[in-house]
Amino acid sequence: MFLHKICLFSTLLTITLGFAPQLNGVRSTQNLVGKNVLNSPVRNTAIHAASLSEGESAPVANTSADDDDDDEWEYEEYEILKESDFYGSEWKVGTVMDGKNKIQETWCRLVVKEGGEFFAVWGDGGEGKWNFDVASQFISITKDTFGGWGGKKLWAGTVEDFYFVEGTVRGWGPISPASVIGQWQMKRLGVDPDEAGVAPWFESEDEETPTEENKIDLSSPEE
Repeated sequence: MFLHKICLFSTLLTITLGFAPQLNGVRSTQNLVGKNVLNSPVRNTAIHAASLSEGESAPVANTSADDDDDDEWEYEEYEILKESDFYGSEWKVGTVMDGKNKIQETWCRLVVKEGGEFFAVWGDGGEGKWNFDVASQFISITKDTFGGWGGKKLWAGTVEDFYFVEGTVRGWGPISPASVIGQWQMKRLGVDPDEAGVAPWFESEDEETPTEENKIDLSSPEE
């Protein structure tokens, strides 16, 4: 019985000694793994904004280009005229026909008859019709010759001012096609001259000095 215990003890000791190097190897491997993890550099995943000191703001996109684009725009105020702005109005008209240096001055009254017909009465005895297109701000005034045998003339232009208008004269006859035959300018009568101000064709600074051919003087006191 005693010998049996000694043999069993020897067997257990032999088994223990046989596994001892493997346990040490496992322990050393664990130590190495632990050292590698601890000694390996830690990746910096902090957000960049967190590194900003207190009171320091993050950089923003440069908006100077957008500001420059806004500065390039120039805003202008203008008035949209209505058809009723011409009802019963009276104008002093100056016309220069092609090939002539003399300014022909007369007046023109724009009236609306009871039937809704837009009628133009000229100071030189002529008659015609007038029309104002609100969408395009374009006005046209005709003058008929006696019996229509002498053809018809049309004063037309874009309205950009309540008190002053200018444009071209077109004419045609029974046997002649329509063509530009002159230029005209007119100013509204019956208004305060101070309120009307200076005609826009005299305020232009980009053009040359006005001449008799391209600038009609409607500022004479005799209406």
